[in-house]
Amino acid sequence: MPKSLEAVNAKLTHVIAEEMAIEEAELTPESSLLEDHGLDDIDVAELLLCAEEMLGAREFSEEEWEDCRTVGDYLRIAGGKLGKKADKADKKAAKRTVVAKKK
Repeated sequence: MPKSLEAVNAKLTHVIAEEMAIEEAELTPESSLLEDHGLDDIDVAELLLCAEEMLGAREFSEEEWEDCRTVGDYLRIAGGKLGKKADKADKKAAKRTVVAKKK
């Protein structure tokens, strides 16, 4: 899983491009998924489901689904969850390393 915010955003941007057949260069944080890229609510739901698959769990609230209207919204909402998951994984790995060194 990507660790830095930039890596997470790059991965999520790639997901949008791949899943919705949009050139990555056209995906700016300000661009509207609906108006600028011609997606509909079902397409946006599919993007969030892709992010949920990356997270391995249902993570998004109904409000978050409704708030996801721009590429930036998607990166903020999904990226925030992915970043938290990566942070937790890093902390667990660090803890295992400390425990292993003590033995």
